[in-house]
Amino acid sequence: MEEKIIDFEVPINTLAQQYPDFVDTMYSIGFTKIKVPGMLGTVGKIINLKKGSRAMGIPLETIAKAFEERGYQLKNYDK
Repeated sequence: MEEKIIDFEVPINTLAQQYPDFVDTMYSIGFTKIKVPGMLGTVGKIINLKKGSRAMGIPLETIAKAFEERGYQLKNYDK
């Protein structure tokens, strides 16, 4: 099985293309705008998880926990 790694410094568009469950995971923790048509193809190309966390007011710990629970390893995650 392929190792799943979430890098907090990679644009969310890239992560969404790499992992089919990425968008649903993000949506489930409060990133509701991620499903707005065109959002991933525009803003998603420049926003990474760290910037998105600040912009949406969702703690990095919440993001990290959600992905760890789904079997992901974390990269460039500093609390």
